[in-house]
Amino acid sequence: MDRGTKFKEAVKTGLALAIVYGIALRLGWMNPYWAGWAVAMIALPTAGQSIHKGILRLAGTVPACIMALAILSLAPQSRWGFVILVSTWIFFTTYMMLSSKSHSYFWNVAGFVCLIITLTGPSSSENVFQHAMFRTLETAMGIIVYTLVTIFLWPRTNAGAIKNASVNLVSTQAEIFRTRRKQVLTQNDKERIQELLTQQSKEIDQLGQVLQAEGSENYEVHEVRHQWRRFQALSSGLRETLDRWQISMDKLSQDDVDRVLTNLEDFFTEIDRRFEGIQHALGGNHSHFEPSRIVLTIDHTSFHSLRSLDRAALAMAKQELEKLEALTVAMFECVLDLVGESAKTKKTKSLPTPVSETQGSTLPVLDLDHLRGAVFASSCVVVGFLIWIFANPPGHASWFQFSGSVAMAIAGMQQLRATVFVKPIAVASALALAIYVFIMPQLSSFSELGTLIFLCMFINCYFFSGLAQLGGTIAILNMISVQNQQIYDFAAMANSYIFTVLAFFFVFAMSYMIRSPRPEKAVLHMLGRFFRSTKFLVSQASNGSGQTSSLVQRWRTSFYLHEMQTLPSKLSSWGRVIDHKKFPDSSPEQVQDVATSLQGLVYRINQLLDTGNTPQAESLASEMEEHVRDWRANIETIFGKWSLTPETDPADDIRERLTAWMRLLENRIDEMLKRIDTESFTEKDGKNFYRLMGGLRGVSEAAVAYAEIAGKVDLEQFRKEVFS
Repeated sequence: MDRGTKFKEAVKTGLALAIVYGIALRLGWMNPYWAGWAVAMIALPTAGQSIHKGILRLAGTVPACIMALAILSLAPQSRWGFVILVSTWIFFTTYMMLSSKSHSYFWNVAGFVCLIITLTGPSSSENVFQHAMFRTLETAMGIIVYTLVTIFLWPRTNAGAIKNASVNLVSTQAEIFRTRRKQVLTQNDKERIQELLTQQSKEIDQLGQVLQAEGSENYEVHEVRHQWRRFQALSSGLRETLDRWQISMDKLSQDDVDRVLTNLEDFFTEIDRRFEGIQHALGGNHSHFEPSRIVLTIDHTSFHSLRSLDRAALAMAKQELEKLEALTVAMFECVLDLVGESAKTKKTKSLPTPVSETQGSTLPVLDLDHLRGAVFASSCVVVGFLIWIFANPPGHASWFQFSGSVAMAIAGMQQLRATVFVKPIAVASALALAIYVFIMPQLSSFSELGTLIFLCMFINCYFFSGLAQLGGTIAILNMISVQNQQIYDFAAMANSYIFTVLAFFFVFAMSYMIRSPRPEKAVLHMLGRFFRSTKFLVSQASNGSGQTSSLVQRWRTSFYLHEMQTLPSKLSSWGRVIDHKKFPDSSPEQVQDVATSLQGLVYRINQLLDTGNTPQAESLASEMEEHVRDWRANIETIFGKWSLTPETDPADDIRERLTAWMRLLENRIDEMLKRIDTESFTEKDGKNFYRLMGGLRGVSEAAVAYAEIAGKVDLEQFRKEVFS
C-alpha cells in the first residue's frame, strides 16, 4: 500500500473511531469502546472487504449474546457449571473457526463475545439482557459508521477485482501448462515452475477473498456467485491435474511419448487455444473461438513395445491429460456464461469423482490440529477461571475473558508464539497509559477527546503495520479508557497494563501443555503423522477384488485421507517460521522442498486409491495378488520407519531397494503376461491393469523423491534442544 492510500485509510479509521465514540457518549450507551472495536476490526482497504467482515462480526455477535444469556440462566449460582458451559462453547466455536475458512471470523466473534457478555458484571437478568443488547447495538453502529465513512470519503471498491484475479490466475495456469509441455525441463524451468506454483496458490486464495468482498457490494456479482464458485472449483481442479500430469510424465522418454501419443502436439495446441480463449473472454473481448473435441490416440504397436511399467506410467499420464481436456472445456463454457455469452454447443462432460473421495464414510472426520487448537483455547478459559477464583491477581476476571479471547486468536495462528505480541503491545500500552495519565485529565470537551482519539488511531494506522499496528489498536481501545462517567484511576490502569503483558506469557505457557509451539518440533511431528497416514492408506489399496469395508474401516480411511491431504500445506506453514539461524544446515527452501515432495506423494497415493479399486480381469487379479502384497510389505515398512524417524534411511538405500523391487515387478509382469491369455480380457481390463501398475510405480518413485530431498535436510538436528 502506497503512502497516499495509507494516509487515506488512516484518516478514515481515525475519523470513524472518533464518530462512534461521540455517538455512544452522546446517547449514554454503555461501554463505547465496543463500537470502537467494531470499527478497528473491520477497517480493511476496500468497502466490500469491510462490509463482508462487518456482516460476519454482527452475525457472530447475535449467537454469542444468546449463548451468554443461556449459560447465565442455566448456571446462575454454580461456578463449575458456568465454567464447563463456557469452555464447551469456546471449544466448539474455536473448532468451527479453524474448520470453516469462509466463516472463520463469524465463529471467532461468536466465541470471544460470549466471554465478554458473561463477565460484564451483571447483577440481575435485566442487566445481562441490557449488556447483550448494547453489545449488538454498538457493534451494528460501528459497522454502519465505518461503512458510511468509506462510502463518502475516498471510496475504494472491489469493482472488477474478480475479473482481474481470475485473469491473473488463468494466465499463471496457462504459463505452467506451456512450461510443462516440454518433457525435459532445465533447472531454470523447474525454478520458474516452483515460482508459478506458489503464485498460483496465492491467486486461487485471492480469488476466493475477492468473491466474498465484491459479492458484498455488487449485486450483479452476487447474482452469479454460483458460477464464480464453479470457476474457482474448476481452477483448483486444474491445478491438481497439471501437477499430477507432470508427475506421471517425469520418468518417461520424450521420444516414447511422441511415438505412442500420435496427436499429442495437436492436443497441446488445442489446450493452449482454450487458455487463450478463456483469457480473452475474461478480459472483456468477444471470443469467436469454440473448443474442438480432441481425443488422444494411441499407437498400440509402439505402446506394447514399451516396458511394462512405462506403459503403466503412460496410461496414468493419458488419464490426467483427458481430465485436463475436460476441465478446460468446462472452464471455457463457465467463463462464457459469466460474461453473458454461450457456447454454441455444450461439450462439458460430467467430471468423474475420484475413487479416493468416495472410499470414506459419511461420518464427520475431525482434524487433529483444529482439535488441538480448540482444546488449547478451552483450556486457557478453564485455567484462567481458576486463576481468577483462587488467586485473583491483577486483571481479576480478565484472566478468564481476555486470555480466552487471545487463545482463540493464537489457535488460528498456531505457527506464531504468543510472546511475539508482548513487545508491540507492551510498548504501545505504555504510551497509551502515559496519555491516559498526563493528557486525558486535561480534556474538557468531546471535541478535544475526539481529536485525541483520531490522532492516536491515525498515527497507529499510518506509521505502523502488522503486529505493531495490532498492538497499538489493543492499547488505544483498552488503555485509553473512555466512559460516560469518566473516572481516572492510575492504579487500575497500571494493573491492567501488567495483566495484559502477563496474559500473553500465560497463553504461551499454556501452549506447551498441548504441544511444543517450536516449529521444528511441529515439522517432525507432522512428518510422523503424514507417514502413519500413508502407511495405512497403502495397506488399504485393493487389487480389485471388490472387498467391502466396514463402517469403522471407511471412517479410518476418511480420517487418514484427510490427514494426508492437509498435512503438506500445514508443514509448509510451520517450516516458514523455523529460526534457521539456530539450524544453519536446513534452509527455508529445503524445508519447503520437503513439503512439495510430500504433496507429490499425496497425488501418487490418490492415484493409487483411484485405480486400486477398479475391477481387474480375474486372471490378472489372481496373478497380481502376490506381487501387490509384496509391494505393500516393502512400502509399508519404509513408511512405518519414516513415521517414527523421518530423517533415517539414506536416500541411496531407499532408491536401491525400490528400484530393485520395481525391476523385479516388471520382470514378473512380463512373465505373467506371457503365461495368461491376453485375449481373454477386454481393453478396459487392460487399461485398469496398467493404471494399477502406474499407481504402484508412482508411489515408489514419489517415496524415492522424498528420500532424496529429505536427505539434504538435517532433520535430526530438529530433535535437539536449541536455546537462544
